[in-house]
Amino acid sequence: MKTFSIKLLLVILIINLSSCKQENTPTFSNYKFAEKPQVLSCTDVDSKLLNEALYSFESDIAASYNNHRNNLVLSINTFTRQAASRTPDYAKIATQHSVELASALKDAGFLNDNGVNYNNPVFDCFTEKIQESGLKTTFNALLSTNSLKKELINPPLQRNAHTVGNDKYLAMYVALEYYYSAILNMDLEAENKPAENTKVDFNKRPARK
Repeated sequence: MKTFSIKLLLVILIINLSSCKQENTPTFSNYKFAEKPQVLSCTDVDSKLLNEALYSFESDIAASYNNHRNNLVLSINTFTRQAASRTPDYAKIATQHSVELASALKDAGFLNDNGVNYNNPVFDCFTEKIQESGLKTTFNALLSTNSLKKELINPPLQRNAHTVGNDKYLAMYVALEYYYSAILNMDLEAENKPAENTKVDFNKRPARK
């Protein structure tokens, strides 16, 4: 009887753990680029979602920076240089699909309320697979001391912006830091923006009551 009770308790525990795991697993089903090659491969993370986010990012940037004769690499490089120096007009760039992906990336733990979640294991993958050696060294040094943030990575990223379009892992980092995290805060910034002062025409006489 005692053995039966222990077995029953173990079964209940396994079922509960399985249910919690399913509840905590991010669900995203609206894949538009599923037929594309999987160019990102990182263990212990949702690589399928990352690939979808990368392709959506590239599609949005290509559509907004199409003055480069449909050259995706130059478009990504131009966006990176601009995003590292000033704020692009994300409301005009982002598609609804990317807005949905931004929320999915947060649910999956790549982003959080403060922006990029640098504790996510995907950044261990990035530190291994980013190609540009100088930027890779800086990236690793900042990440190892828990000091990686946009303000510190901006200068080296601007200097190496010409390499981003040809480096899918670096492009994915740019997408997370400079695109999807900004999309998450886009509506919040609009809500907190102070109302414009109503201009008064001092030459106009008030109507008589």
